Amino acid sequence: MADQILDRRQLLAGAAAGAAALAAPGAAQAPAAAAADDAIALAGRIRSGELSARDAVAAALDRAEAAQAKLNFAVLIDRPGALARVPDAPRTPSIPSFIKDLNDYRGWPTRNGSRAFARAPAAKANERFVDAYAQMNINPLGKTTTPEFGLMCTTEPLAGGPTRNPWNPDFSPGGSSGGSAAAVASGVVPIAHANDGGGSIRIPANLCGLFGFKPSRGRLAGQLKGDDPAALAVDHVLSRSVRDAALVLVSLQGQDVPGLPPLARMNGPVGQRFRIGVITNGADNAAPDDEVLGGMARTRALLNAMGHSVFDVAWPFDPGAFARDFTALWALGAAEAVAGVDKAFGAEGVAALEPLTRHLAGLGAAVADVPALMARLAGYRDAYNASFKEHDLLLTPVLARHALPIGLLGHHRPPADVMADMMRIVAYTPVQNLTGAPAMSVPIMQATNGLPLGLHFAGRRGDDARLMDLAFQLEQAAPWAARRPPIWFG
Repeated sequence: MADQILDRRQLLAGAAAGAAALAAPGAAQAPAAAAADDAIALAGRIRSGELSARDAVAAALDRAEAAQAKLNFAVLIDRPGALARVPDAPRTPSIPSFIKDLNDYRGWPTRNGSRAFARAPAAKANERFVDAYAQMNINPLGKTTTPEFGLMCTTEPLAGGPTRNPWNPDFSPGGSSGGSAAAVASGVVPIAHANDGGGSIRIPANLCGLFGFKPSRGRLAGQLKGDDPAALAVDHVLSRSVRDAALVLVSLQGQDVPGLPPLARMNGPVGQRFRIGVITNGADNAAPDDEVLGGMARTRALLNAMGHSVFDVAWPFDPGAFARDFTALWALGAAEAVAGVDKAFGAEGVAALEPLTRHLAGLGAAVADVPALMARLAGYRDAYNASFKEHDLLLTPVLARHALPIGLLGHHRPPADVMADMMRIVAYTPVQNLTGAPAMSVPIMQATNGLPLGLHFAGRRGDDARLMDLAFQLEQAAPWAARRPPIWFG
């Protein structure tokens, strides 16, 4: 299986032993217990005749409507459309999922988490990644919540109010893929679309006890093939099992991407032992909170017990300068988004934008020397890639805090203060967006209060298979499948 590229006819074909063979190339296989309620297992039940696709989709819609009342995770649930998409062919899987509301899906409006898009027309076509994902026997039930333009690490847009974490509704599921994370973590669907421009897959995975994998830049369908450090965002999924994420990763990879050999050719031995460098402090050299420090210490012990070599390393660049330059790049993106709103909706649309978005756009407009900024960003990318000499992979926290209470980064606060606090909290994940590297949050730990705690692993651009290998190992060594949040609909 390691040297075979899975084509889309095989997607989510999970019956019995065949499903177990859908692990990523070079990776150990997930234990059966870890896949009891994932997408591959659901596909297997449908293919075997144990469950009809229509019943599976109808049950997921029921769960979605019940969960919406408690978690506010969706901006749209399309029961008639989802039922109409169930295939007529018997035993053909139709796996319920959701699309994040930053991406176009034909027939539904894309509102970008913003009041400015309240009257946005329905999209006329699917975005390329969404289209490829939907062809995986995936049946989108609707669209999930996101902060305005995906700019925040929490999901509390003025357009719809806060999305809540099924582990504790007083806390955020994170962002910007917070709605998708809440849907998967609460058992509504086994897998959901997400994207990541500064940690937006890994942050909600960390806070919701999910597996969140950010692929290498250019790896998947619909993404630019070059290695431009300003091309931050990538699409993938949030899942409960490693194998679901691995299947999407292998199946939707692009072909002939410079610097990225196809995953099917990355045939390292199963269960490799890695040299893992550890960085604990964030961009301002501040230590994370005690729960995160405890999780890091326990993870180091676990990795050592698994036979990996674990040791401290340093950031390969000035982390404070990196944080300032990444903020400037983030602000340029906000300025571009605001300019688009002005063009589409005029001054009324701009006035409907959130204060933080307008604040960031102002910072973006004030960037004096964009070419110099881009040169520095490329320098961080190159220094990061060059640092992988003594270590194979990198371990850091996902966030500087183990939990984010609703309102911590609320709209009642001055936008400059919110942005400064957010960048201290998300000091780790933006590095891989800028460098184009793969990274993942793996839910192997819990805080002392019972909340999930993901740990963050990363490599160089192209190291996706190495990370997946480690993910399968961790899923076996510290399985999380049996953990259920208090708000659970599965």
